[in-house]
Amino acid sequence: MAGTYWYQSTAYICPTPLEYRLGNLDVEFGISSSTAISYVTEAEKYWEEAMERDLFIYNEEADFTIDFVFDERQEGVNEQAVSRAELDAKWVESEEVKETIEQLQVSYDELASAHSADIEAYEARLTAYNQRVSQYNDQGGAPSDVFAELEEERKDLNGVSRQLNETANELNHLATKINRLGERGNELVDNYNNEVQVYNSRFGHAGEFTQGDYQGDSINIYKFSTDNEVITVLAHEFGHALGLDHVEDQTALMYYLLEDPNSLPEISTADLQLYYEVCGQEDTLAHKVRRIIRDLLTKF
Repeated sequence: MAGTYWYQSTAYICPTPLEYRLGNLDVEFGISSSTAISYVTEAEKYWEEAMERDLFIYNEEADFTIDFVFDERQEGVNEQAVSRAELDAKWVESEEVKETIEQLQVSYDELASAHSADIEAYEARLTAYNQRVSQYNDQGGAPSDVFAELEEERKDLNGVSRQLNETANELNHLATKINRLGERGNELVDNYNNEVQVYNSRFGHAGEFTQGDYQGDSINIYKFSTDNEVITVLAHEFGHALGLDHVEDQTALMYYLLEDPNSLPEISTADLQLYYEVCGQEDTLAHKVRRIIRDLLTKF
């Protein structure tokens, strides 16, 4: 009786090697069994490589299961992905409008600079023309050859004037287009910023490891949005399966918050210290005895 009590009270303390298998995999996650298993085997490596021990074994006959359970939490992740995609699309549209405005502004500035130089040249020619006409008018008229020359100059100046007016109209059109796009860009930015606030209020916060949990005889995965996130959650729950609790080190895998779901897990000094406190530096006699008893129990 004492031995039975001892085993039952210590069965969940560093139960290595822990044999496990893939259990329930809800189809709503949209992943195959092989993909799910690859997540799990990747997660177990972080502990095994850090400890240089075989801590986990995949066994299709194992009682311990890794279950992917779809509920409102993953539905929320899916909604977040849709919202994120919509935000990204609005950001892209805003950037495209901004880029178009910048390109149009460059064209406007270049055309306005050239137009200003053309006006200056035109006014200089017009002044010189008027002075010659006035001079010959004071003399009672210009000789026929000079008159013909002045007439050609007048026609050419009129053509330049028409061209200047056309360029002025083009500049006005560009300015109107830039202003309208600017208004559209401001509208997009305001809308984007408002949507970001809504998004952050719904999704933008670090939370405890609600993506999964350890249930003694199983690990449940409830939600994830990236490969790195599910691997991190699995590695964290594997730590609990080894008998490890949370630590205070924010950089540790066993910290109670998942602050960056996009990064891969790392075994910190705090994780190592906790593991050695629970499991020891070496495979102890107690571990071996528990393993023998566990193996015998699984045969009956």
